[in-house]
Amino acid sequence: MQPSYQLGFRDTNRIIIKSDEIIFFCLLCVIAGALFISLYLSSSAPLVMITFPLVLYNRAFLFPLFLTLSLSQGAFSQATSGVGTADASYAETLSIAMAAPLLFYDLTIQKSKTVPYRFVIFYFIFIIFVYLGIFIYYQHPENYLNLNTGRYSAIPHSIIKSIKIIFYLFYLRVLINYPLSRNIKTLEVTRRCAPFIVIPLGVYLLTNGRVQNGAGYSGTLQLGDAHHGIFTSELCALSIYLFITLFSRKPYVHLFTRFIAFSSIVLVGMMIMVMGSRNGLVCFALVCCIGVFIHLQRRSRSFQFIIVSVGVVAATITVILSLQSPTVQRAIYMMDAAGGGDRVYYWTAGLKVIERYPLFGLGGDETSSIGAVQHYSPVMVDDRVMHNTYLEMAVEYGLLAAVFYIIFVLFVLTWGYRLYKLALDKQELLLAGPTISYFIIIFANLFVSNVWGTPSWYNMSLIFALAIQTVYPAYIEKKKIKTFSALQNQLAETSKFPAES
Repeated sequence: MQPSYQLGFRDTNRIIIKSDEIIFFCLLCVIAGALFISLYLSSSAPLVMITFPLVLYNRAFLFPLFLTLSLSQGAFSQATSGVGTADASYAETLSIAMAAPLLFYDLTIQKSKTVPYRFVIFYFIFIIFVYLGIFIYYQHPENYLNLNTGRYSAIPHSIIKSIKIIFYLFYLRVLINYPLSRNIKTLEVTRRCAPFIVIPLGVYLLTNGRVQNGAGYSGTLQLGDAHHGIFTSELCALSIYLFITLFSRKPYVHLFTRFIAFSSIVLVGMMIMVMGSRNGLVCFALVCCIGVFIHLQRRSRSFQFIIVSVGVVAATITVILSLQSPTVQRAIYMMDAAGGGDRVYYWTAGLKVIERYPLFGLGGDETSSIGAVQHYSPVMVDDRVMHNTYLEMAVEYGLLAAVFYIIFVLFVLTWGYRLYKLALDKQELLLAGPTISYFIIIFANLFVSNVWGTPSWYNMSLIFALAIQTVYPAYIEKKKIKTFSALQNQLAETSKFPAES
């Protein structure tokens, strides 16, 4: 009898979008068009407007639409807040409000499965830290007195954070109640949507990007007020689906589709090279290496040799062509002339805060980190966030919360790695997509402040859901078998000795 955790893989080679290809292509064009119009108008309205009908038509569109909103929202005029961040846009919040009733309906008509406790507990601990952080925040008036922000602006931010955490848990429960094939279909739709997200972003950036100059470099292009480090890392995280398309063994991935995927990868590289993001440059190199590596597994030696050779040549050409790019020039200047840039001052300020307020930090809002830089950095340093997610967690919520966050990340990566191994064993590399995307974002978080970046949470939801549906049952059964076997051995050893009189 086939184990329950293996059900669903026999037919995955035939999991193709059942909708008529022309209709599906038109829907992809609608997403691309709405994205470009939103960027052009500097308004999220077109993207938000298509969310409900698309998700109503097919729930598989929800995941790529959320990724699209997160990628682009920094370019919208309403996303600019007083502290120079891009998370004041309520586009995602509105989309969540529209999608939630549809997901709730799906949950009511299916046999409900509960999320295992070991996963649920992390969400509730996060909520505790959110509200503990807001209490600590108002114990430090310096957080808001010297900044151009409202005194009570941190309260709605915290409420929205807690609502989103509850939604992520709810979303996870909905996902585990879907059939495995349906969740794989979500990944398939994301794979097919990826070029239609990347191309509008690239075209708009290269034609309408905001020119920005700085010391030692000039001519960088920015996507509105989007933070280039966060934007490029999330862009690279999405790009893994382009590599899956490019190297796919599936017969229904046509040559033209592979060409579009390759062109989109090139466009991602061009965007990173003009945005001046060192973080994006490292993430792009990382996703290229991972994207090629996973597709070399279980291939012939000749195929591996050809791909590696082509990759080395392509990398060499890319390096030569990129030497004069704004990103490379900025990276050289920051390392040679600026001693690594202002990040050193940000991190030093963060360490000083931890030294003075180790247990609970300064409070749970970005203004805490900005205030820390303002108080503990030299005068010439701009007031910015920590540029390190883990350090920012410690500054805003304390060392206890930072340790919890690191444990949480390792927990996600553990289940993601188990899912990744299953993907390689079954040669269903789409299953590895969320894990790789999450890993790239978490790696990039060493250099940007992105505790509440929604793509990491959406990818985490899919990692948990797919893991619960595939590897989790086998893991639990293995644990039970090991425990029972150990008990049997112990009883057998005990029976060898005579009973005491």
